[in-house]
Amino acid sequence: MSQKRGGSFNHYENRDRFDKRSRPNQPSYNSTSYGNSNRDPRHGYPQQRSHGHQQARGGNSAAFQAELSKAEMQTGLVALLDRFVADETRSDADRDILHHASELRRLLARKENPASATSQRELDEKRPGTAPKVAVPPYVHRKVQEAKDLPPLPPIDEPHIHDAVFTHRSYIIKNGEKGTYTDLELDYERLEFLGDAYIELIASHALYSRFPHVDVPQLCSWRERLVENSMLGKFSEAYGFTDRLRHHNQWDRNSKAWKKVVADVFEAYVAGIVLADPRSGYETADKWLTELWAPQLLSFKEKIIEDPHAKNKLAALVVVNDIKLEYREERPMIYEKGSNLQKYFMGVYLTGWGYQDERLGSGEGQNKANASSAAAADAIKKNSSVTQDAARQKAELVAKRREEKAQAEAEAAAKAAEEGTTEEPGAQATGEKMDKSKDKKREGETAEADEMPKKKHKKDKKEKKQKDSTESESSI
Repeated sequence: MSQKRGGSFNHYENRDRFDKRSRPNQPSYNSTSYGNSNRDPRHGYPQQRSHGHQQARGGNSAAFQAELSKAEMQTGLVALLDRFVADETRSDADRDILHHASELRRLLARKENPASATSQRELDEKRPGTAPKVAVPPYVHRKVQEAKDLPPLPPIDEPHIHDAVFTHRSYIIKNGEKGTYTDLELDYERLEFLGDAYIELIASHALYSRFPHVDVPQLCSWRERLVENSMLGKFSEAYGFTDRLRHHNQWDRNSKAWKKVVADVFEAYVAGIVLADPRSGYETADKWLTELWAPQLLSFKEKIIEDPHAKNKLAALVVVNDIKLEYREERPMIYEKGSNLQKYFMGVYLTGWGYQDERLGSGEGQNKANASSAAAADAIKKNSSVTQDAARQKAELVAKRREEKAQAEAEAAAKAAEEGTTEEPGAQATGEKMDKSKDKKREGETAEADEMPKKKHKKDKKEKKQKDSTESESSI
């Protein structure tokens, strides 16, 4: 018997009966165990929202509330954003979208979840922790402390250069087989060769431009301290370069070989910065290295330029006749720490004026002459009681000698004045003799001038006679 399609016809009168059929192979889901209260208890799938007015099927008048709580909404959004960022992280992804999604996820995750916070408090009250919290490992703490004051690390945007910087040759050679290594661009060795030159050039320019009054040997010593492996290795360790290095070797972390590898990776990174950005990479590396070296550059102290005439000034102050100043090497020569520059230690000693080997001052320098000048300058600067006494005695002696000399000159002048009147006739006779000698000389010059034509005539006559004789012989 067919039913009419009128409004009184119930199309869903058997719906409840259909839904209540037994499903032996269908697993049962406990929605509360998954923390999701809006799932359908029959199917385990979320129900559609009805804004609080959805009526239960099968004629049930009880309403089913499907709204999420605030805490559940927050947790769900964080999970969805995690999935979204993971799915959208591609080479052609929109960077702005990824940035904002990541930032939103970070802000949501930072908010405290009231439910989890309450559970944490209950756990601490009921089951308090008994074991002490694990402290930060010493090596991690050391790296953090070393890196916290360092400038940001400039990135290397070229992937193949970046990979080469952190790749050791042992990572490429398979099982140590010879002949398997052919590509020279796959490890950091060639980059290290170039980076070493860049680092030395940048260090030289930094010292040259910032210390214009320092002599070249001192600048060379400072440059060695900036570019030595120990300094570069500290930077490499602080930035964590060793943790990123790919290799198959077993190194002793305290060996020289490992320390050289650490420094070489840093040099390779500098070359990678320059090569990855041909337009401004060198300026970037220059700025970064100068900022890294700033504390060391500030610690360099210019040596005081000693007076090169200090030895002469000290001698003029205390030396006269048998008084002696002797410069002696007070202790053996050494090499300055961190460089190969020599350092000498000299002292100046006085003998005379009632003193024997009295030490007046000391100094040091890269050679004995500079150290002696420094010792003399130190003696003048100290101006000890011995120096003052010696200078006073010399000044008194010099003043006495000047008085004696002035008195002797005055007596000689007076004596000469007295003798000048008696010697006047003799002086007149001497003048007359000089006049006669001058007249005689003039007469001789005149006679010689008169004889010149005669001598010339005789010479010409003699030459003509010799010529005629030669021509006659040739004719015969």
